[in-house]
Amino acid sequence: MDVRILKREGNELVLEIVGEDHTLGNMIAKEALLDPRVEFSTYRIPHPLQDRMELTIITRQGEDPVKVLVDVINRLVEQVREFKKIVEEKL
Repeated sequence: MDVRILKREGNELVLEIVGEDHTLGNMIAKEALLDPRVEFSTYRIPHPLQDRMELTIITRQGEDPVKVLVDVINRLVEQVREFKKIVEEKL
């Protein structure tokens, strides 16, 4: 996975993530929309033959989109850990 910042202006952050697809994009974008600091979040696959995804997060005025993204990712990591724990207990 390779991450490149395409745009970072004010409350907008656009990342290009090489080697990822709908799975990661959808998960991050949807979790970001649950954050009250986020006004808009989406992802797109610019071309189906290219192995890259673009993630966009726009936060409310005064909120740092990088900080919000890190918080979103941390929440997702915790959710996956909790899911893993539940699965291991059931098996």
